[in-house]
Amino acid sequence: MHFPTLSLPLLLGLVVDMGSAQNQFGVLEPIEDLIEKAYPTWCIDDDEKRITDVDTCSDDTPNGRFSPLYFTKKYSGGDPALGGYPTNIDINYAFEFAAPFFGQACAGSPHHCTESFDGSTENCKKCPKIGTDNDNGPYGPGHVPPHIALAATVKAYEDGFGGDVSTWFHYNLNACRILPNVLYDLIRNYFPRGDDGKAYYPPPFSTAGGAYPLEFVNLAGASCEDEKTKHSSAGDLECFEQHSGDVSQYPDYLKVGHGSPHYCTKDGKDADVNDDWCPYIFFGPNRGKYRHPHIAFSAVEVFLANQAMPDNCGTNWDDSNYPAKVDTTAAFPDMKGFDAVDGLMVPEQPTIKDGKFVYPGPDGKKKKPAVGNFATNLVIVADTNNEGSGDSDNGDTSSATQFRVKVISVILPAIVIIFGV
Repeated sequence: MHFPTLSLPLLLGLVVDMGSAQNQFGVLEPIEDLIEKAYPTWCIDDDEKRITDVDTCSDDTPNGRFSPLYFTKKYSGGDPALGGYPTNIDINYAFEFAAPFFGQACAGSPHHCTESFDGSTENCKKCPKIGTDNDNGPYGPGHVPPHIALAATVKAYEDGFGGDVSTWFHYNLNACRILPNVLYDLIRNYFPRGDDGKAYYPPPFSTAGGAYPLEFVNLAGASCEDEKTKHSSAGDLECFEQHSGDVSQYPDYLKVGHGSPHYCTKDGKDADVNDDWCPYIFFGPNRGKYRHPHIAFSAVEVFLANQAMPDNCGTNWDDSNYPAKVDTTAAFPDMKGFDAVDGLMVPEQPTIKDGKFVYPGPDGKKKKPAVGNFATNLVIVADTNNEGSGDSDNGDTSSATQFRVKVISVILPAIVIIFGV
């Protein structure tokens, strides 16, 4: 399957009728099922070991390419055999506006750090995302968390908003992905800017944020109540007690309820590690079931594209160039292993020495010419809107000082830089 890359202004300039229409492709299946179809997982035995000599798993699903147990972001963007999935960049998510891989901290994420930022002692989540106070500039809405795109797309499909779903796609322009101008209109219909120019994006584990079922956020007890207060207009929130049960399941070394879908050690949080370095849920009934909202959004795109353009788009996400020769994996710190529990693997955590993390790890800063769309030509200005700096894929759950990235007057014609290999 070929994935052409065009400039965002060209795509946003297309005109599409966004009137109402019934969802002509039937009721959407549960998101878990759509993800499994788009990203078929491999078979495992009772010891969670990969089975390679069968075509069909015991649950009648095909023996696929991706891991059924997702624990770490470390290998996302790399060979799926390592346990990772495509990144936001790999799926060409239109409103990611990621930082290029210049060797700075948080490269490849929507957090834009300078090359002088000391990622060995400071949490790079403190670096800003691209924010705009209107949608008319070359960076349009700025960074929009993928769970918002997912929620808006699903809601629009269910409501019949946006007209004929087939018009959401144009294969010659954007292959099997929703046109960015269409996606923009869907997002703004459900998540409009206020009179102050700001748009509120509720967290993925809230009703207003789409009630994404595979988030498994690390909020519990008091931190959950604090989050409810912070997002008082977001409806019900599903915290740890709702999705997994009693907090007694936490291994003793983990920090309970620190926010984000990651599960960091107490020492790691005391050292202010980047949550992205910590594993996703690896204990309790939802062990390994976390999936990034951008993967869920991509799975919905795959389903709709297949229905709209069955001759061009299949039922699986398939980019023949993935993984790229120069992958989009992110730099990680030095990591520490833990003993298995009940015979099951326990994911690594950032190594903490003398109260500090060790960044970068043995693989270095991963400065590289990765293929993708990256934001450039930026200046940073103070922002009074304290939205937090939570997981790059998800709702904001921390209270770090924020800044806003605005575009300088000189912009490259295509807005994005395409780094070739």
